[in-house]
Amino acid sequence: MNYSKSIKKRSIANRIIISWLVVAVFFSIVGFIIGSITSKHGEPDKTETTVYGQTVDGRVFEGEMSMDWGEGDLNFIPLDVPLDKGLQEFIFYLSAGYNMDFTFVMAVIQQESQYNADVVSKSNDYGLMQINEVNHPYITETLDITNFLDPYENVRAGMFILRKLFEKYETPEKVLMAYNMGETGAGILWEQGIFETNYSKSVLQIQQEMNAELERSSND
Repeated sequence: MNYSKSIKKRSIANRIIISWLVVAVFFSIVGFIIGSITSKHGEPDKTETTVYGQTVDGRVFEGEMSMDWGEGDLNFIPLDVPLDKGLQEFIFYLSAGYNMDFTFVMAVIQQESQYNADVVSKSNDYGLMQINEVNHPYITETLDITNFLDPYENVRAGMFILRKLFEKYETPEKVLMAYNMGETGAGILWEQGIFETNYSKSVLQIQQEMNAELERSSND
C-alpha cells in the first residue's frame, strides 16, 4: 500500500473535516465551552502545555484539534497490531494535530482495551480508550460525539482527554496516572511522592516496543 503524504492527507483530512463540521457550527453559535476535561474520570482545569515526545507548543484546545494538523513531513507506518490500518492512520494524523506521539496513543489503547472496540468495563468505561460515562455528556457537548463504542469517535474522545492532560502535567507518567486514576486519585499519590504506577510503566514499556518496531520497519 502507498502511504504517501499527499494521498493520505487528503483521505484523512476529508474524514476529520466531516467530523468537525457540526462542532464548528456549534462553537460559532455558542462560543467555546468554559472549562476543559483533564482525565477520563473528569475534573476539568488547564495550565501550561507540555507534550510527550514533542515540543512545548503553548496551545490550549477548547475543542477539537487545530487545522494545522497536516503540516510537516509525515510518514505513516502501521503497527503490527489487531487494529484496522485505516483507524491507525486516523490516529496517526490526529496525533500529529494534537502534537502527541502516535505510539503513545497506541500504547494507551493496547493497555486500556487490547484493541477491543466493543468492551464496556464494570465501571462503565467504553471502547478502545475506555472513556468513562461520567465524561460522556461533556465530550458529546464539546466534540459532538454520541457513540462511544464507535472506534473513530472513541479515539477522538480519548485523544482529546489525553491532550488536555498534557496541557496540565509535565511528564507522561503524570498524564497516564491522571488518565487511569482520575486527577484526585493521582494527586493523592503525588503528595506521597509517587510519580509512576504499574499502569504508567506498562504503557511506556509498550510504547518503547512500538517505537522499536517502527524503527525496524523504516529500515527495511
